Amino acid sequence: MVLLVGAMGVACATPPKPRELELFDTLRKTNEANLPEAAKRSPDLTAEADRRSAAARDEWQSNDLPECRRDALIATIKLKSALAIYEQEQLKAKLQSLSGQQAQAEEESAGLSKDLASEQEKLALLQKYVDARKTADADKQRLSQQMSSEQQKAQAEQQRLSQQLVTEQKIAAAQLAMRTADTVEAGRYASAEYTAAGDLLAKASAELKQNDYTAAQASAEVAKKNADRAAELAKPQYEQAAQSNENKARNEALARDAPTIAGVKVRIDPRGDLQRLVIVIPELFKKREPSIAPGHDNILDGVATLLKKYPSYPVQVIGYTDNRGKSNELIAISAARAQAVYSALAERGVEVKRLMVSGLGGEDPFVDNKSASGRAKNNRIEIVFMYH
Repeated sequence: MVLLVGAMGVACATPPKPRELELFDTLRKTNEANLPEAAKRSPDLTAEADRRSAAARDEWQSNDLPECRRDALIATIKLKSALAIYEQEQLKAKLQSLSGQQAQAEEESAGLSKDLASEQEKLALLQKYVDARKTADADKQRLSQQMSSEQQKAQAEQQRLSQQLVTEQKIAAAQLAMRTADTVEAGRYASAEYTAAGDLLAKASAELKQNDYTAAQASAEVAKKNADRAAELAKPQYEQAAQSNENKARNEALARDAPTIAGVKVRIDPRGDLQRLVIVIPELFKKREPSIAPGHDNILDGVATLLKKYPSYPVQVIGYTDNRGKSNELIAISAARAQAVYSALAERGVEVKRLMVSGLGGEDPFVDNKSASGRAKNNRIEIVFMYH
């Protein structure tokens, strides 16, 4: 638990700007001249890019680097897509212009052939037509190859960004496993496995910075396994050292107090040896909006009061959506919503060092997504108290 508090304390300072956000700013600066036209042709893409980049900056300032990177990556994809559409339209216009020039050359050749009396002049005009035709064909072929090359580059970049997102999710899973291990003081009771997990997690982060996604994913997966194993080995010794009776009474009191918050549902959701008291807050948001809708202050006040009353629990703030939409976009929306609740709790005096924020999109639905009411309930926030 000491390690967890220390790590969260460092996270409160504003970190260096993430590389993904810097890449977005560079892309925007280098294409500044084309942005107005790209916005006219693809207003939804450029607006989404602006919105995502703004969210990424807020998340950077709030020291929420996984969400910052994710939003910056999505903003980059959207902006690159808008620029690619604009460039393709420019190339198509050039092709049309060349086709028009070719038609004009053919028309001039035919007209001059009728007017010129000399066969020599006819031959010269014919040669002119042939040369123009060759030039037009060469330009068309060059522009067609250029369009194909740009499309291939855009596809390759999209695949790279997708691999980066998957890698960051695996690293985040390993980090969560380490935090879970911290709840049973695995660094003390299972030091070999815990140290190995930490080393592999650091290795995965270094490999991510080097864009070696395959190696980073493998390191993160093994780090998570080591962290899980450390938690498993440490738990019996931790339970012997802990004041089990006091913890039991505290957990029972939490289980009694949580359901008194109006408008929420509470369930106990054990995950192996880890006990999870889950407070489900449905319908805090309208449609796909990331901001909390008005009229929910009483619920948030109640949750904040409960968090302050039980300050020793590690707590997750998890955002969920229904299953309509692309997975990456749903994860980004759910993460933004979780961040909004995180900020609302901070404003109410909750110590944010103990809070872990994440978004899981449409995973783990609360109810069936087939009906509108079911989907509305799946658009929820879960406040998860973790304990053994």
